[in-house]
Amino acid sequence: MRNVYIIAVLLFMSAISEAQKLKVEWVSGDVTIYKKGTTVTTKVKNSELIDLTDRVFLGDKSLLVLSDYSNKLFEVKKKGYVTGKELSEALIKTADSEYQRYMAYILKELKTHKGEMKSTEKGIPGAPSRGNEFKLTMPDTVKIFKDEQLPIRWVSSINTDMINIQMTTEKNVLLDLDINGDVFWFNNINTYFLVKNTLHLLIYERRTDGNKLLRGHTVIQQSVLKEDVVTKEFNEEFVELADPRLNQIAKATKWEINHYYIKALEIYKILLLDYPDDDMVKISFARFTERTGIE
Repeated sequence: MRNVYIIAVLLFMSAISEAQKLKVEWVSGDVTIYKKGTTVTTKVKNSELIDLTDRVFLGDKSLLVLSDYSNKLFEVKKKGYVTGKELSEALIKTADSEYQRYMAYILKELKTHKGEMKSTEKGIPGAPSRGNEFKLTMPDTVKIFKDEQLPIRWVSSINTDMINIQMTTEKNVLLDLDINGDVFWFNNINTYFLVKNTLHLLIYERRTDGNKLLRGHTVIQQSVLKEDVVTKEFNEEFVELADPRLNQIAKATKWEINHYYIKALEIYKILLLDYPDDDMVKISFARFTERTGIE
């Protein structure tokens, strides 16, 4: 009986010890750790466990996201040195919120698709891309605020002759254009809204055999919301996300799910300029482009 009691106590103490450890969910930039009992510092790695007695250093452009035994997430906002005990206490105070759910979504996307990121040969700049099959990805609906540009890209097949682009209302054709190449930019879309607040963008493939196939149909709507009002709401909603990468990707994701793809693209452009080599930024943008076809 005594042995059973001792085993139970040891299991209980072991469970407490594990519960006190923090798991590294994502790390980038200059983040190092000094383990108690060692004499050297090492770089922190994803999935690494941090004990209460450990000492962590975060550089200026670093990012460290942790979780506890309950899988609650915590973005470390403090730069410089911080102990595992301080991190644990800060995580305990973290409450569930909208930004927690967005952070969980971002991390899931990153971990799922990190292995897919690799450099690929782009070919001759400006030359139409070719493949065995015609490829085009377009959103079902796009909402526009004002003077926004909408880029459309596709991959022509060996049987593609030209691309036919049409902008229409339900009854009238406002634009009918045949072009070569692999990209088209719509400028000043707001001028079309003088005719109708809801427009239809149709993309056809003209093939070498004479057939004309509909390849994409997007409904473009003039936003009924004010851009500055929505932007202010998003800024307030994600104010707890201090890291620019997490903060801006969360905003871009929310713009995207509300069909404001151009606003999301603007955010990714800035992030790619500020963090050109950051995996979080590169993977998030790659997934955005894969889902929407916009880049």
